[in-house]
Amino acid sequence: MHSRRRSHRVRPRHVFAALVAVGLLLRVLTFNSWGIVYDGAVMSVMGESFALHGEFLVPYAPGVVYYHHYPPLYPVFLSLFYRALGFGVFATKLAELVLSALLVVVTWLTTADLFGRRKAWYAAAFVALEPMFLITSLIGYSEDLVGILFVLTAWAAVKGLRKLPYLFWAGVFAGLGFLAKADIGWVFVVTIVMGALWLRRVRGWWILRDKWFLAGVAAFALLAGGWTLRNLSVYGWPNYQTSTYLTYVYAYGFAHPALLAEALVVKVPLFLIFFLLYAGFFLPEVRLSRGKVRGEETGLLWTIVGSTFLMGWIVSAFFWTVEQTPLWWWDNLRYVVITSPLILWLVLRETEPRWSFTRAPSTDLRDFSRRFAALMAVFLAIALAIVAFPAPYPQQAIVQNLDAYLHPGAVVGVDGIPPEAILPYISVPDVAVVPYRGGVPAAYILSSTSATYAGFVRVSSLHSGDMLGESFRCTLWARDGTALADSVSAAS
Repeated sequence: MHSRRRSHRVRPRHVFAALVAVGLLLRVLTFNSWGIVYDGAVMSVMGESFALHGEFLVPYAPGVVYYHHYPPLYPVFLSLFYRALGFGVFATKLAELVLSALLVVVTWLTTADLFGRRKAWYAAAFVALEPMFLITSLIGYSEDLVGILFVLTAWAAVKGLRKLPYLFWAGVFAGLGFLAKADIGWVFVVTIVMGALWLRRVRGWWILRDKWFLAGVAAFALLAGGWTLRNLSVYGWPNYQTSTYLTYVYAYGFAHPALLAEALVVKVPLFLIFFLLYAGFFLPEVRLSRGKVRGEETGLLWTIVGSTFLMGWIVSAFFWTVEQTPLWWWDNLRYVVITSPLILWLVLRETEPRWSFTRAPSTDLRDFSRRFAALMAVFLAIALAIVAFPAPYPQQAIVQNLDAYLHPGAVVGVDGIPPEAILPYISVPDVAVVPYRGGVPAAYILSSTSATYAGFVRVSSLHSGDMLGESFRCTLWARDGTALADSVSAAS
């Protein structure tokens, strides 16, 4: 009887598994509410282009024009789903769900390997409910993929301290990470360099001549260098960067040092808040960990986390000089969210059950668990708010209503709206979405401007705002003589 009662007792891992399930379920529940927008929409169109052509071609360009801002790995991943399911929002959402599940699995496996299965469940629940991983997965961004590769890079680097062959895999994962993130892809370069310097510090100069270390460097150089050579072959010298926009941003920032200095100073507290979002509940463990910063594994993890925060802080400041977004912009969390599993690793290293035989100073795992539960409650509250209040992008609602009137060969013009924001929502094949100019033979126009269009009938207009105060507007126009225009004229 006693053993039967014991077998039905709710254990911590059951609670953590339930939190993981909730995190994945919330993503499924938003399939029809949150849209594929901004960078996510562009990368989805790139994925379709790769599925069709094996390259990243702009579908509405008059000639052969290549996308020159976004990295290749995430669109290539999406193309696998588009080949199987066809291009559209559902396939993109499913691909994102798979990545979210893989992030949980990879985080669980790597944490279990480093710190044991008990602590792995903390990490799995953490990434399943972390707010930035959640919201970016809802809108089609690549943060889950970047997070997977960053965790694998850090795991292989830590393992490489004891078993040198893992340094090769650290180079492979870092190279793939470089291909997964354009604006902070160089953080993987910094990670390689800082990791190498740390290895040199703790192991001596000989480590830089080790065959496995050199193999890792070669793997990274092959992946990152191969993509760089592709850029040069397509765009010509000196366009080796993944993003021409990023090159422009850096040039503008250096040309306006006062603006750049203002952003750097003001964003320091913002990135401190980002760090405290993940570590604020675990300051006792952070203090213990900082006291061990000269240790091999702890020092390496702090080096990786610190260099990533440094890169995110600098890159976000450069972007602000051009874009003039709010200086304290929550979206900047995207630059450092990939470090959050590593921050959790650092604090998990410093907590043990009171019955543990470890002799190292540590906090009580039971007390840690209570504070971790509080953080999960915060994450869950934010997650529920995200699901309950999706950003209202009116162009999505309008184009979904327009879909019924489209036919193969139809042309839809857009004014003030990127064609990529519309393309994933059109299910009719061979419909062209192009920037509208006079003379474009468009049957319909989707506009976010106040312009009027001769020969077109205004069909509908939506204006909405989200809970952060950002407003959205979209107006649908139909050319005189189309079925949709005639139905509007008859109704009026």
